[in-house]
Amino acid sequence: MKKTLFLLLASSLLTAQTSELLSNSWYISKMVTNSGQTTNTPLIDGGVLASTFNSAGGTSYVFNSKYYNTSLLGFGIMPGSNNMIKTAGGCTLAYYNGGNAFAVRNYDQKNCDVYNDGGYASVYNYQITTNCNVKTLVITDPSGNKVYYNNTLQLSTKENELIKKVFTIYPNPVKEDLHIENIEKNLTLKIFDLSGKLVYETTTADRKMKIETNTLQKGQYILSIENYTSVPFIKE
Repeated sequence: MKKTLFLLLASSLLTAQTSELLSNSWYISKMVTNSGQTTNTPLIDGGVLASTFNSAGGTSYVFNSKYYNTSLLGFGIMPGSNNMIKTAGGCTLAYYNGGNAFAVRNYDQKNCDVYNDGGYASVYNYQITTNCNVKTLVITDPSGNKVYYNNTLQLSTKENELIKKVFTIYPNPVKEDLHIENIEKNLTLKIFDLSGKLVYETTTADRKMKIETNTLQKGQYILSIENYTSVPFIKE
């Protein structure tokens, strides 16, 4: 009887641990090395694809971490833990030759390295946190490097299909003032970093406006205006 209860409890714990992984699409947002160096996901032609977890039968799973190439991690989960035991790995070998190529290639290689450098039975760890409607997944490899994912992009594919209006920004990259043109009044304007965090919000006041960016850290951002297609920009 005790053995049966233990098996049921272990199964329940395993289901609870993996349900969030399997039920969400995850978008890679940044990497933090074991020395503390952070690299936000570089802008890439075509945008970041969704990374997904899939069941491989029983307690076996496969994670496809997608950026330009796809890095694969086959694993099993220790019951009652957030540890993933590696059973397989691999990475596609496509060559990116689009915009922002140098940064994209380096980041793409890091994504492959994280899931392929660890040997068979290496232990990876995952943690999921929730902030409002945004879930963040952090996967830590055996060396202590961390890869961050969010369960949403700043603008979903469905929303992109519905939005027809576009606006103009300059300069991009920007050092001080970001100028915005061809917009309507009284619309919500938001700026997100690539981790999905809202870093600025205001309301448009005219067809042209400017935003002081001196409070933003250097990096890449998404400018979103209600009823318009979102636009990426870089703060230098």
